Amino acid sequence: MRIVTDGKAAYDKAVLALGMFDGVHIGHQVLLERARVLAKRSGVPLVACTFADHPLSLIAPDRCPPMLTTFDERAKLLEEMGVDMLFAQPFTEEMRQMPPEVYVGELMRHFHPVDVVCGYNHTFGKDGAGTSAFLAALGDALGFRTQVVPQVTLDGADVSSSAIRAALSSGDAAKAARLLGRPYQMEGQLISTDGAPASFMVSESRKQQPAPGKYRCLLTCCDDGKTWPCVVRIADGQPWKVKGVKANIPQAALLRFLAMG
Repeated sequence: MRIVTDGKAAYDKAVLALGMFDGVHIGHQVLLERARVLAKRSGVPLVACTFADHPLSLIAPDRCPPMLTTFDERAKLLEEMGVDMLFAQPFTEEMRQMPPEVYVGELMRHFHPVDVVCGYNHTFGKDGAGTSAFLAALGDALGFRTQVVPQVTLDGADVSSSAIRAALSSGDAAKAARLLGRPYQMEGQLISTDGAPASFMVSESRKQQPAPGKYRCLLTCCDDGKTWPCVVRIADGQPWKVKGVKANIPQAALLRFLAMG
């Protein structure tokens, strides 16, 4: 998958998937799979159009939510979903002030889409004035088809990044995993010496952290790929304590949260 963050990309034809895709949860996966099928049917590349950072980090930093995925994690998950290009623009003040029809015009200039796929609640352009209905109207005028994916639910509840953050904030790692379609993960540094309890230092402070408590997890060491089931105890302002891991040298590691307890 090609990753473009400088806006310099072009295709003669493409299918576009629009969204922030934070977490690449099961709702996003439905949208991306629909876009992948359309791209395969037309024999054109699939481009995920998103932003490198959450727009609220510029618009209202105090209301910007913690992320569920780092940029690299998001890119890897999108590639696994069959995306050919990740077009991740920086969200600048110029982008913030761009009218929705101009934003779509820029996508037209870059990619000449045959289909554009978005979620039912997708907004774009200045003040979020562009909606899925507005996008469909522009498509009719400009010559591309618009596919709007309805709300995805699981067990009667809406699937969203906000719902996943709420689950993690309440310690419900199992629910977060169901909504994501995989265990929630955190990258960090495993610190362990023979005879001493292991600790885990989180490397990305902008990600959503699970609530304090004890969790059943899987820990994978990045150096040798070894994976252990373990118990992790989280306490505010302290390194996380890890039980069940035999590594005895500092190394990068990945924690996947299965359930509380």
